[in-house]
Amino acid sequence: MMQWLDPVRKEFRERLEGGRLPHAILLSGPAGTGKRELATEMVSSLLCLKESLPACGQCRSCHLLETGAHPDYRILTFEVNEKNNVLRKEVLVDQVRNLISAMQLTTTISRRKLALVFPAEAMNRNAANALLKTLEEPPGDCVIILVSDDPGRLPATIRSRCQNLQVRLPDEEMALRWLQGLGEEHDPSAVAFALKAAAGSPLRAHSMLINGTAEHYRMVNSALEALLTGDNDSLPALSNLMELDAELLWTWLSLCAAEKVRQYSGVQQAVQLLSKLQIKADRNRRLLSSPVRKDLLLQDWLIQWSQLKV
Repeated sequence: MMQWLDPVRKEFRERLEGGRLPHAILLSGPAGTGKRELATEMVSSLLCLKESLPACGQCRSCHLLETGAHPDYRILTFEVNEKNNVLRKEVLVDQVRNLISAMQLTTTISRRKLALVFPAEAMNRNAANALLKTLEEPPGDCVIILVSDDPGRLPATIRSRCQNLQVRLPDEEMALRWLQGLGEEHDPSAVAFALKAAAGSPLRAHSMLINGTAEHYRMVNSALEALLTGDNDSLPALSNLMELDAELLWTWLSLCAAEKVRQYSGVQQAVQLLSKLQIKADRNRRLLSSPVRKDLLLQDWLIQWSQLKV
């Protein structure tokens, strides 16, 4: 049970029981905090014939949802590009139009029709505009739940038509307790380091513990320190940075810049540069789906980082 989700669960339950459920919910917050799992709980409750939270798990609606065959439920997310059999990196307008058509049909089993959209910020402009019309004039008794790690990338018109439920990172103690309570045999120091590498996101930290990617964060730290100290034996690690997952790399570079601020807290010029580098790392992460040369972005960032030793 992800206890840090309880405040949002409570707010959702109060709206459900009080008859104040909106037609559109924006479930936002940092990646790796369980938003998808919480959204699934909400969908189950709203489709459940008993309308309970958690869902009863026994009615016909709950059984159909479990098998993935519920006629009143649609999921909008990345689809495979039939031309190259590769998963697309954005949600297209035709997908939204198909969703809208499905939502306009009458319900079959449940009281409501439900749609889950994730990641909502992956909708391109045309797709977002198409969905906006439905958010303004929702057909019948339907509820659309949008899940977003980065709601700032959604058009303001979309955000303004949704009831925002915000998931926050748990404090370190709660996150560590949850990770250690999973019953897996991990050294406590490794768990703490993975949580640090995940920037406090417990689900992402768990994934890193399983696949070993937390050690890549250690490599990034070592490469950046080598760049500052001139440690030629460690400099080859810099060439390995481009081999890392790009989203994780820019997340880690942003995290490294933020952590370095404490070391240079008394040096105004260094703090200004580090703040600039953190902002740039976050911006470059958002540019990953654009045609901008990723190697040039990284090279420019590292050159500016090296200026800390001047």
